[in-house]
Amino acid sequence: MTTCLHGQGARLVLNGNPYVVFDTTSTATTYIVVDNPATDAITTTPAGQGNIVSEREKNRIRWTQAATTGTYTIPFTTRSNVKIPLVVTKTTAGAVAATSSMVFATYNWKGTTTSANAWNNLLYKPSDVTHMNDFPTGAVNNSANAVDRFWIIDPSQATFNYTTLPAVTLTFSYDPAELVAPNTATAATIGAQRFKTATQQWGDMMPQGTASAGQVAGAAIAAGDFFRSWTLASVTTPLPIQLVAWNGTCKGSTVELAWTTASEQDNDHFTIEKSADAATWTEIGQVEGAGNHSGMLHYSFIDQDGKGLAYYRLSQTDLDGTTATFDVIAAGCGAPDGIEIVNAWDDGDDLNVVVSSTLDGMYDLSLLDAQGKVMTVRPSQVINTGATTLKVNKGTIATGVYVVQLQNTTNVMTRRVMLR
Repeated sequence: MTTCLHGQGARLVLNGNPYVVFDTTSTATTYIVVDNPATDAITTTPAGQGNIVSEREKNRIRWTQAATTGTYTIPFTTRSNVKIPLVVTKTTAGAVAATSSMVFATYNWKGTTTSANAWNNLLYKPSDVTHMNDFPTGAVNNSANAVDRFWIIDPSQATFNYTTLPAVTLTFSYDPAELVAPNTATAATIGAQRFKTATQQWGDMMPQGTASAGQVAGAAIAAGDFFRSWTLASVTTPLPIQLVAWNGTCKGSTVELAWTTASEQDNDHFTIEKSADAATWTEIGQVEGAGNHSGMLHYSFIDQDGKGLAYYRLSQTDLDGTTATFDVIAAGCGAPDGIEIVNAWDDGDDLNVVVSSTLDGMYDLSLLDAQGKVMTVRPSQVINTGATTLKVNKGTIATGVYVVQLQNTTNVMTRRVMLR
């Protein structure tokens, strides 16, 4: 079901503390569409008194914000009647179309599990999230260090997406009852964390924002770190280093790999790995770390064999042997386009396509069946340098094996994908 408020003057005014409640018994995707980019297109009077009860991932508010910047407040309230407004301040416009929208939802465990397992976010994680594992080992369920709630803040939903994401500052409110034993995080030790779909990771970015009881405020998120699914997680065991830059540049026939850290804690060394297919990796070198350091440090490593497109992966090892792995980047010399589809998967609602590129570009995306029939087309998809994730709503496309195709006037790429 979709409820639409159309036109530049359309507003949802919640006067006198009323409630807008989604049908939480339904598993269908349901929308409230606010087709007005004004920051007050959802208004509560008195301020802070209105309520929108979402409480399922598929209970969504789509707000057509386009290029407007400013502060947007979504007056979420839990099913337990605790107000948890989400405040999103767009600090840059991004690159937009007239329908470019932010899609919002929030929910906890009540729709999918029992209170005895409320702490275990793995049982009700968002559809694009593949695990709740810790970052250092990637093997331990870290749900006890997170609030029992998720937020969807999605600028990339197919048809309504931003072609270049905006930068935002986020303030999350939550019910303190969702952070009780057996949770080990506390109200003073949590920050905003997003799941990076391009690399399937939590925790590669330090938890953001200032924590207080019932709130994490002022989480400043650059466009490059803006992904769909969010929770509030413990900051008591921070990453051993804070990586602020990591890139590769062709220099003649070699590739110069460069990275910058903003801080280091017990950092023994970095390891650089290389792959031809982003699946099988070979170590090509190590660089000594600084141990403990506060402030910017710049590192580099030269790959003498830079011919053709390749993938590079950076990892860091602590003095105690703990290892963390960071983003995969693409770089190379003499590659005609320096671009490749590296992954594609079905998250239940959408087809996700990850593209790795050494340069910006624009491609038409098509989905073809086994006989070559075109099932859907998404023209003029923007591919940014690095890793770009494209989302395509499956609609009524049947289960089966399909081919994703990206094509422009100079290049064509394909990859098989199973839709379920």
